[in-house]
Amino acid sequence: MKKYYYLVLTPESLIVSHLAPFEFGNYLSVGTKKRTRGQNIFFELDPNKLNKLPVDYIESKLVPYPNGEPKRSVFCYIYRALEKTPLTALKNLYLVTDDGKVLELHSSEYEEIESDEIHMYQQFNPITTRVASKLLPNEYVQFLTDTSKPVSTPKLVFVELLLNELAHNPNAPIYNLPYPNPDHLRDCLVKLNDTKGKVTKTVLRFLQGDISYRTIKNGFFIGEFNHYLFYRFPSVEELESEHYNWWRSALTQHF
Repeated sequence: MKKYYYLVLTPESLIVSHLAPFEFGNYLSVGTKKRTRGQNIFFELDPNKLNKLPVDYIESKLVPYPNGEPKRSVFCYIYRALEKTPLTALKNLYLVTDDGKVLELHSSEYEEIESDEIHMYQQFNPITTRVASKLLPNEYVQFLTDTSKPVSTPKLVFVELLLNELAHNPNAPIYNLPYPNPDHLRDCLVKLNDTKGKVTKTVLRFLQGDISYRTIKNGFFIGEFNHYLFYRFPSVEELESEHYNWWRSALTQHF
């Protein structure tokens, strides 16, 4: 059987499986008996570009079950998996709803447009802080992955979230943005705006639970100091016309 290699962000791990991406995403979210539910985000990897894989361990563990069923997951790393993964090994990114619907995203060019708006970034690995920032996404990657600074990380994965009118005016109505404690969010944006020289402000120290996919502004970023990749999130029009089942699932609160 073919082997597939995945960098899973929720939680961080490197997994080898006999399942292709869409089957693997469904398995991660709902299991084999459909008794569990949980959102998942992962990259497919090119094994030829990975370093120091435990080949003998994989060969011994990734074997079909006696009844011929494929082996669904063999964990290779559960610690610093992102740090060990070269950006060149990343293939497509997959977003999975909590009932197992899978959306595939391809890497693309990111258009860097200068503006004075505030951005909000939800980080996934290796930290899960939600941050408001005056920095553009590419600048934010460089800012946090500059390992010459005491506060840094070798690599970073994050998504930019919608702020709508709040990006320009912290006192604007929040409308239908589903963020917890909107008054706290507004206070963070005001503090960031009013503090000269300050480029980031923590909004949420730890992500508890899933993110709302409908709050994604443009897409996902993964990078290190001098290089990053961008995975564009489809527009609402594209989601409704081309990925309707996934989008309907993403908008539904499941229990």
